[in-house]
Amino acid sequence: MREAKAVKEAAGLIGISIRTAPKSAGVDDITYKILSDSGKKDITAEIKRLCRLLQNGKAKDEKRAIELDWHSDAGAVDKSDCLILVGVKGRNPLGMNCGGCGFKDCREFLKAKPPRTIHMPGPFCMFKLLDLGIALSSAAKAASNLDIDNRIMYRAGLAGYRLGLLKGYSPIMALPLSASGKNIYFDRAEKSEAKLLWKKIREAR
Repeated sequence: MREAKAVKEAAGLIGISIRTAPKSAGVDDITYKILSDSGKKDITAEIKRLCRLLQNGKAKDEKRAIELDWHSDAGAVDKSDCLILVGVKGRNPLGMNCGGCGFKDCREFLKAKPPRTIHMPGPFCMFKLLDLGIALSSAAKAASNLDIDNRIMYRAGLAGYRLGLLKGYSPIMALPLSASGKNIYFDRAEKSEAKLLWKKIREAR
């Protein structure tokens, strides 16, 4: 479709907003990657694989809630016209010794051993997380200014991290882009069902 082609072309302009987004102390530890269609499919498959790993050992309702949440995002990514990954060198402290990361100073922060986890292990410098948030917001704003539907996604970013698509960068988030008659990222029935299930699980505890 002509809209899908236009979205792919617009992704380059959105990338400019990521590149020029303000960074703490002017230190540019942000990067981004516009994925090909095959790369987007790899992300979709990896989200589903991670879903299966997270379901291990869980009770029936929790398994179902995890599946609804993760498969909904996988489906949204698959339907998207384009996907941009945005990452930051979160383990590269700014040197302020501010304690915002939870450690006494940057030296202590660097000595901290990241935990073993399926997710993106920290700790991360607070300023680098702020930089990532600003870059993502700039990208989402640029997409919105072009009337392109978008959504900032953790799970797709995690999939990109697990696939090693932005080596040396973590955390990574994703910005899927779409142009269709209806915004594909909102009013997802699976998300609504998952929300009700999570509420039921919390109340049972």
